[in-house]
Order: sequence, then structure tokens, then C-alpha cells
Amino acid sequence: MVAIHGKFLYRGEIIEAGIEIENGVIKEIKKTIEGEKIDGLILPASIDVHVHFRDFEESDKETIESGSLSALYGGNCLVVDQPNTNPFVGDFDEYERRMKIAEKKSYVDYSLNLGLTTKNSERIHEIIKKIEEKYRIPAVGEVFLQHSNSELEIPYHTLGEVRKKISKLITVHAEDPSLIQDSRPPEAEIEAVKKCLELGDFHFCHISTYDSAIMISDSNSTFEVTPHHLLFNTEDLDRLGEFSKVNPPLRSKVESEMLFNVLQLADILVSDHAPHTLEDKKNGAPGFPGVETTYPVMVNLMRKGLVGIRTLTSLIATNPARIFGFEKYGEIEVGNYANFAVFNLKAVSKVKAERLHTKAEWTPFENFEAVFPERVYLKGELALLNGEVLIEPGIRKKKEVDEIEKIEESEKGKISKK
Repeated sequence: MVAIHGKFLYRGEIIEAGIEIENGVIKEIKKTIEGEKIDGLILPASIDVHVHFRDFEESDKETIESGSLSALYGGNCLVVDQPNTNPFVGDFDEYERRMKIAEKKSYVDYSLNLGLTTKNSERIHEIIKKIEEKYRIPAVGEVFLQHSNSELEIPYHTLGEVRKKISKLITVHAEDPSLIQDSRPPEAEIEAVKKCLELGDFHFCHISTYDSAIMISDSNSTFEVTPHHLLFNTEDLDRLGEFSKVNPPLRSKVESEMLFNVLQLADILVSDHAPHTLEDKKNGAPGFPGVETTYPVMVNLMRKGLVGIRTLTSLIATNPARIFGFEKYGEIEVGNYANFAVFNLKAVSKVKAERLHTKAEWTPFENFEAVFPERVYLKGELALLNGEVLIEPGIRKKKEVDEIEKIEESEKGKISKK
């Protein structure tokens, strides 16, 4: 049993108290609890429910190991990887292969969405059932309404049929194929959202327009936003040059400002971490890396008073846990895992690509002010301290399994003695 003492966000208020931790779980929170004095502000570690960690045949761009290391440095405790890898994760074998890599190589807790294709849509219920005998699927998605690969482009009627067939959360990349054109205009997203809402409830990925945000907020569906759609706009295209391509694309300054102004309507903040090689970006590959910079950049905006602390922690920890069903994750509360990111709000630095830990050798947030976590605790274990990683990839998973096995053996011994 260990204990720490410091200032942290608890039930919407910043308090100074002690946190007692047992077997990775918060056992008690009281002002009278003494423990190691922690300087800085203790916040819940982030849950990034939209990352692309590549690996498989694209390990030159990113691996689960390098991506999760970057996630740790960014204050994350859990990531949800997307299935549009090479090969695509649309069946049990690919799913298990990827999970086995993560069990050995991931620095943070790892979860994986199951992909939906035109080929597996008829069998999706059976595939889910087989995978969930061994693993927990957080969602089906990111479902592409438009994709250069026809097998990955899902027609509305197929999406509607799958929605009726499964109860699992479905996440959608909403851009209407008939309106996509070369510029991928705002209308393509807005129309896709409108049509999907007529089919049922979904979780919408990386929403980039005000109109879409308003429509979804008036429904039972949920949506996520990214820092780049909030903080960048078409006026940044010249600055970013050949690295500016991302799907959905950057919108006008007015659009991004309107989206930022209704940030409280969003459900989740994600990075949509999409690493590419420099050569890929120069050849027009879409996507921005961001799993390491999302929380630090947003904490700096919180420090400046541009984002409320309750809004930020809801978007980055509490809501992701609730919507994706991650039990014991999210807010700092008794019974939850002791997943913390500790920020010294005076330690403001500038984002530099050379200091980041993703394989992507660039960042759109170059020279942005940020507050990176000085400490990160994963299930009560100090995993990162002042830039030094104190854990090995996969080691926490093994420790948990060992502890469970010890408990089970102990219980068996008690039963046999009786």
C-alpha cells in the first residue's frame, strides 16, 4: 500500500489531500492521509480513444511500442488504436495478433477497435462474439463512409443494417462520398452526420464543423474533437506547407473559432494520432501526430484560462471512460485505478519535434507552448519522472497477472486446508 499527498481535482474541485493506493486502485481519499508530497497539480491521466499506431507492415511509420511510449510522455494511461492498419484488423486472427504485440510492447494500457468492411459486415456479430471470448472490443470503427479502398468504404444502408444488428458502440468517420470532392468541404461532414443520425446513435470521430457539433449535441449520439481542428485553420496552410494535409481538412478561421467556442458541447478530446514518414507527408499522406502533445498543449490553454479544468478533464478522461465503457478509469475517485498525470503549471516549454518520442519526425505544434507532465502514475506505479521512464513495456500487465495468480493460488491453499 502506498500513499501520495498533494493538490488534485476531486469531484470538480481542486483540493489538497492524501490518496491511498492499494493494488493499483484508489482505496481512500482524505485530508488526513499522509504520504509522499507531490508538487504540482495532480490530474487524471488521459485516455486517447483515437490513435493510429501503424505497426504490422507499417512499422517504419510507428509501432505500438513507440506510439505508446509517446503516449506515456503525453500523460496518457490508455489508448484506443484504430483497425485501418496493414493488414486491416477485421477478423479474429488480426485482432489477436495485434493484441499480443501490445501485451509485450505497450507502455500504457492498450485497447483496439474492430474494423468494419463490406466483406465482414454480414459476420460482424459472430466476429465480435469470438473476439470477446478473450478480449474486450471498445467499439466497431473508425467506420469510413468514404475511402480510396472500396472494401473499407461503407454505404449508409450497410451501416444502418450493422447498427440494428449489434449493440456495440460504432465510431464513424463522417464525410459524405457524394460531396467529398478534392477539397473535402464542410458540407461533406455535415451531410454525413445528418444521414447517420437518421440511422441511429453513433460516436462521431474528429468533428471539424460547428453545424455538425450542434446537430450531434441535440441527439443521443456523441462526438470527439481534435486540438488541430480547434487551434489550426486554413490560415495555417502556408506555415505547414506540404505537411498540412489531414482528413477532415483544416477549416476556415471562423469555423475553427466557432467550434472552439462550443467545446463544452463535445464529449471527447482526441489526438487522432496519425504518424507518417517525412517522405509520406511530402507525397500527400493525410494525418497529424499528436498523442504526446494533446494533453500538454491543452493544459497550457487551461493555465491561460482559455479552457476550464472541469471541461478539459471531462473531455480527456471522464467521458472517454464512460462512453467507451472503461471501468475504473477516468476521474480521480475511490475504486478507480490510480492513473495520474502531474503538471507543474509554471514549467511551460515549447513543443519541439526532436524531443518527442513518436517515430514521426515532425509535429504541427512545433514551438507551441505546452506543459508536459513531470510525473505519470499508471495504476499506482510511478511510470514517468522528470523525463525518465521507470517501467518496461508490458511489465505492468505481467505484474498484474502475477499478482492475480498469487491471490488465486493463496485462495486455493485456504480451500484445501479446510
